[in-house]
This record gives sequence, C-alpha cells and structure tokens, in this order.
Amino acid sequence: MGSSSATLRAIEGADYVTFTSSSTVRFLSAALQRAGSSVPASARVISIGPVTSAAVLDAGLEVAVEAEPHDIGGLIEALLGDAREEPA
Repeated sequence: MGSSSATLRAIEGADYVTFTSSSTVRFLSAALQRAGSSVPASARVISIGPVTSAAVLDAGLEVAVEAEPHDIGGLIEALLGDAREEPA
C-alpha cells in the first residue's frame, strides 16, 4: 500500500467501503490484516454484485447494500441511495 499510514488512516475513518470485485475484497482484507488493521465496524459496505457480496461475507464483513444493476452506475446509485437514508 503506497503511503501506507495515510491510506490506513483514510480506511479507518471511512463511512463507506465499496467493492467492485471479489479480488478487491481479498486483496484489501489481506493488506489490512498485514497492517494490523481492518475495515471499521461502523463503515457501510457496498458491493457491486452477488459474487462480490459472497467474498465480503467470507471476509467476515457485512454487506449493507448490493448494487442493482451490478455495474458501476448501480454501485454509485446504491451508495447514494444508502447515504440519503442514513442519519447525518
């Protein structure tokens, strides 16, 4: 992870974490584990689709929202829709 301390601080303060593939779930989880960190429990996880959601669950995380349709546009809409519903 380039400039790892800044990256870790950003992840640890994240309100949302989005995943676009099962490999991003695996690679981020492994990198965070090596750094002694994890996705914050308070972060809402948005997944692009069912295969990615399965990887999220396998990584011990909870999927807050799964995109529909299962593409980048759907992912953005899922995140924006969820953010509108979350209390400030």
